[in-house]
Amino acid sequence: MSLTAIGEGLVGRGHRVTIVCRPDSALHRRAPSLHSAIIPLRIAGDIDPVTIWRIHRLITHNKVDVVCVHTNKELRVGGIAASLAHVPTVISREIDLPIKNTRLNRFFYTKVASAVMVNSFATMNTLLASAPWLHRDRITVVWKGIDIDAFTRAQPLNLKKEFRLGEDAVIAGFVGRLEEQKGIATLLEAMSLVVQRNDKVVLVMAGEGSLRDTIATFCSDRRLGEHIVLAGFREDIPAFMKAVDFLVMPSNWEGFGYSAAEAMAAGKPVIATNVSSLPEIVQDGTTGILVPPRTSAKLAEAILALADDVTLRESLGRAGARRAEETFPLSAMLDKVESLFRKIAQPVS
Repeated sequence: MSLTAIGEGLVGRGHRVTIVCRPDSALHRRAPSLHSAIIPLRIAGDIDPVTIWRIHRLITHNKVDVVCVHTNKELRVGGIAASLAHVPTVISREIDLPIKNTRLNRFFYTKVASAVMVNSFATMNTLLASAPWLHRDRITVVWKGIDIDAFTRAQPLNLKKEFRLGEDAVIAGFVGRLEEQKGIATLLEAMSLVVQRNDKVVLVMAGEGSLRDTIATFCSDRRLGEHIVLAGFREDIPAFMKAVDFLVMPSNWEGFGYSAAEAMAAGKPVIATNVSSLPEIVQDGTTGILVPPRTSAKLAEAILALADDVTLRESLGRAGARRAEETFPLSAMLDKVESLFRKIAQPVS
């Protein structure tokens, strides 16, 4: 989402944006609805000379001032092409994972990339710990921005009617990929503890992934089918967020916790793990509750605390909405990206 949001936002500010992506990718299919120019290009191999030549030709033909890449492979291919065209390159790190401390990475991060953009201080710290040769002043932290108005304007879905829940049900929401990274196993075990003490709590999970069948089997084996609902992939996330009572985000690690910021924008409290960027987004005791990762008992206690206390939910939700509006609007992200790109858009000697 952030790539298209940045691209469309910069176009709206008067810049020309060209996005190179894989043919038939989701981004390529969205091309007709975007204002950015979308160019399909298959990257064949690592440091492939044909691909480098094609990207170089695109850079020179479109008179590009800055190239932004998102993976190490893109840095090696796009970075070389940009260097040959005497155009600076920014690499954007979107995941809170270390890089290998190799001579190749050292060369490309210090000699090819002009700057590194990261989505959180947690990502920056992980990067610096794994790459001691990388200087802090080459890194810019840019928190992701969201369309605040989309969440404040959204009308809540009637999830109780859609999934035949009781009118007195307390809905805990989950939004994300159904993968191990998202702490799914911890969440399922926590729900098995929660329903023993409050059988009104229902977890509605929006998303798809490789663990869908595992979740369904867990629900069948533990007889939790009435308390855990698989809602599938949703396009209506703002309305979904407005319909839940609170969001649960028990990730083992994160990039930028979009769902947490989105729930806050919708005025909902967030239960999240204190990993990666999540403590930068969720303020423990103010906009939500932070718990250690992989601790189902602690997560269950947090879920029960919000499920049992409407006043607490409302208080945390109001504070979260204020924080989202002040800290995570699209304009703040665009200001920082635009400033960084302007700063490095100088001829490379």
